[in-house]
Amino acid sequence: MYSLLNTKKMKKFILILAVLAVATTADAKIRLGVKGGLNFAKLSYSGDQSLAGTINNRTGWHIGGMMNVGLPLGFSLQPELLYSSKGADGATIGYVEIPVDVQWGITLPFVRPYVSVTPYVSYKTNNSEKLTNLNSWDGGIGVGAGVDVWKLQVAVKYMWGLGKAVDAVSNIPNGSSFSAKNRNIMVSVGFFL
Repeated sequence: MYSLLNTKKMKKFILILAVLAVATTADAKIRLGVKGGLNFAKLSYSGDQSLAGTINNRTGWHIGGMMNVGLPLGFSLQPELLYSSKGADGATIGYVEIPVDVQWGITLPFVRPYVSVTPYVSYKTNNSEKLTNLNSWDGGIGVGAGVDVWKLQVAVKYMWGLGKAVDAVSNIPNGSSFSAKNRNIMVSVGFFL
C-alpha cells in the first residue's frame, strides 16, 4: 500500500476517483456541503519504547467541503477535501486530505443512518519543529458510522494511516528515533447547502 503514496500513482488514484464520481452523477442525487470537527489523533510508532511517556495523544481539528452522490441500493459516494491537523502532543502535522466515503445506509422518514468505509490520501502542508524526516504523502483507510438528518450529517470515523508519517524524531531524551503512522478518531458535523 505504501507504494501507492508516491506522486505518480497518487495522481492516477485521484484521477480514477474523480472519473468515478463524474460517471455516477448522470442519474444520481448530488448534494454539496461543508463540514468540520475534532480529531483525536496519535502517532502509532515502532522503535524506542521509552518514548511512550514523552509523546501523548493530541486533539486537533478538520474543516472542508464535501459532495455526496446518491447511488442505488442505499449506497452513496462522498468525496471530501479537508484540512486536517494530526500528529501527537507537541508534534503537530497539518495535511490537505482527500477522503472518499463509500456509505451504505437505510433511508427512513427524515433520517438516514449509515456505515462507511473511507480510503484517503493526504499531503503534508506543515509540521512543528519537533518532527524531522516527515514523508510528504500519507494515506490509509477508515471505518465509521453516521446519520443524515434533514441537511445535517453527524459522523464518527476511525482512520488508520498505512504509510509512515514520520521516520525520526529529534529534540527528545537521548536523541531517540522511531517510525510512526497516523491514527485518528474523527468526529464531524456537516451541513448540506
